[in-house]
Amino acid sequence: MVPNDNSMDTEGSIKWIAIIGKLSVVALVIILANISVSYLIDKLGIQIWPEYLEIVDRAVLIGVLLYICLMAIPFLPGIEIGLTLMIVLGPKGVAIIYVCTIIALIISFGLGRIVPAHFLISLLAWLHLKNAANLLSEFNRVPAEMRLEYLTKRASMKFVPSILKYRYIALAALFNLPGNALIGGGGGIAMMAGMSRLYSFSVYCIVISAAILPVPMFFILSKSL
Repeated sequence: MVPNDNSMDTEGSIKWIAIIGKLSVVALVIILANISVSYLIDKLGIQIWPEYLEIVDRAVLIGVLLYICLMAIPFLPGIEIGLTLMIVLGPKGVAIIYVCTIIALIISFGLGRIVPAHFLISLLAWLHLKNAANLLSEFNRVPAEMRLEYLTKRASMKFVPSILKYRYIALAALFNLPGNALIGGGGGIAMMAGMSRLYSFSVYCIVISAAILPVPMFFILSKSL
């Protein structure tokens, strides 16, 4: 029996409704998490201004730990805490946030290495993104030392091999890309880099140390002028 066009259209519509519905749920969770974090940041910001000197050390410690956690988790805003600490503490705060950012991005990279790939594959399948899930599943079966060659051969766009060849430069550019929060922010980018296993840990640490340096340098220079 050949299915009629109406039943096929109905199934397609139901599929798209399911995809949009699930993406909306994910987006809602991210938005609520951001609102909650922003509320905590506002509360913390009040406590680390000069008139609250009696609790400033504790507030700064909490702020630093919270900043590391938020920066390490994809899609959560940590930069607001970082800016607050840099404004209040001056050059000392800039140095603290610089080191904490490196620590957070290393944690994200490490999590990417240890989080099972099937978790992301299952998420993509749940979102009905079957092609992406199948591609990731196939990529996951490739040994780590052969993944770069595999991607280079499978690339359908001419510029992809160049990006893979200069992947560390591309990674540094992503960390400084305006609006990178849409792709997970620094934590999400670092986690995906870890999951890909295309990056050496030692070189990765050097790259992120250089990649995140412009913002602290700009902040220090702007204060000195």
